[in-house]
Amino acid sequence: MKFSIVIPTFNRSSFIGQTITDVINQTYTHWELIIIDDGSTDDTKEVVAQFINNPQIQYIYQENAERSEARNNGIKNSE
Repeated sequence: MKFSIVIPTFNRSSFIGQTITDVINQTYTHWELIIIDDGSTDDTKEVVAQFINNPQIQYIYQENAERSEARNNGIKNSE
C-alpha cells in the first residue's frame, strides 16, 4: 500500500527542509510526498529543489488560495 503525504506550505522555507528530511527518513518506504506551495514569496521553492531529484517527491506551486485549497490540490495530484 502506498501512502500519499500532502504538505501545504506558505513562506515556511525555514521548516520545509527538515519536514521533507523527516518524511524521507521514515522506515516505511511506500509513500509519495506532494508539497503544495501556496504562493510563497520566500525561498521555499529553492529549499524544496534540493530534494526534487527524489522520484517520490512532487512540488506544485499555486497562487495563494489558502490551506484548504492547497490540500485539495494535493489530493487531486496524489496517486
